[in-house]
Amino acid sequence: MFVSGLALLGLSACGEDPSSPDTPEPTSTASQDPIVTSSDTPLSQGEIPPSVTSSSTQTTNSSSSRTPQPVVSSSSKTATASSDEVLNEPKMAVNGACGPKTAIIEKGGMATWSFFRETGDVFDAIMAPFVWTFPELSKTVQGNGMNSVNVSYEQSGTYTATLNVDGTEIACEPLQVQGIPITINSCKADKETAKAGETITWTVEAESEATITGYSWTSTLGTISGFGTSATLSAEASMHKQKVAPIVAVTNDDRTTQTYQCDGVTVLDPESVDLVLALGSINDQASYGETVLPNLPDSLFIQAQTPMTVQVPAGAPSNCTIGCKPKVGADYNSLKLTWDGVEQSNFAYFNPAGCAPGKKYSIEASVTAICVVNK
Repeated sequence: MFVSGLALLGLSACGEDPSSPDTPEPTSTASQDPIVTSSDTPLSQGEIPPSVTSSSTQTTNSSSSRTPQPVVSSSSKTATASSDEVLNEPKMAVNGACGPKTAIIEKGGMATWSFFRETGDVFDAIMAPFVWTFPELSKTVQGNGMNSVNVSYEQSGTYTATLNVDGTEIACEPLQVQGIPITINSCKADKETAKAGETITWTVEAESEATITGYSWTSTLGTISGFGTSATLSAEASMHKQKVAPIVAVTNDDRTTQTYQCDGVTVLDPESVDLVLALGSINDQASYGETVLPNLPDSLFIQAQTPMTVQVPAGAPSNCTIGCKPKVGADYNSLKLTWDGVEQSNFAYFNPAGCAPGKKYSIEASVTAICVVNK
């Protein structure tokens, strides 16, 4: 009711910038977007957002060419100034999260910082005192109900902000202001599959007209070590059948930061058995004929392009042989089988090294297939 009254009188809520268009900022026309971390979609300046829970989502590039693609700020926006009104007394009723509407902008552009309400009602948010602080700029903007502000950035780099809303201090998500671009062409691993205990090495190739000053490596799995163009990680048994794909952040002396997700490497633990092979004959039409295979349970098959550990069953002869065939007959010419790192040219009948009861192998098939240990 209070908001409707303001609208009827032609007034705007505190912090609202009537000159700011309620449309998304135009994006760069380049073909690829950089990896960014952002909160929930920010609301337009002056709008009191509904109760939401903000979250961070990372978008990953996979193209071979990586150039920063910041959003170009709208020229019609103006920087927000502090309100002349006296700040209301905080009631500690409103809380939430804050961050830039666009996580990456160009040097000389303008960023919109927004508040995402999680507690407190609409009226509380309208009346709550907002104090935005931008330490790198030595700037403070404040006003009652000022849930969104515009700030211009003339220099590149990483910028932070804090918001004191209704008496509660909140650290906002950071903003990256890009200067001279960095292009990351690739970040390749030295292997596609690694066994537990093996070391994986990634190498990044990046270029910039400015001097590249550093590389920072992170991984959600394991501990990655590296400060230059290469980094290493030791594969662990706990990573069995998981793909390790670290992220490298490259910076230059114009304070541009470009992130890139490296090639993924699947880790296998040779001691973690995914499938115990059946004992029989792959040529047994009653058990493994083309009309029978589609009806067998998925648990008997080696799934396409899924590295796994298999084991020779008890009762198999020493120096045993193995036969394999694709689940679908039409895939026969497409089947490629890698057995402990060795591609089997005759997958219908082969003798892998050390074949005996209980022996474990790390394998991968190009198409879904079934393998049987011959009696």
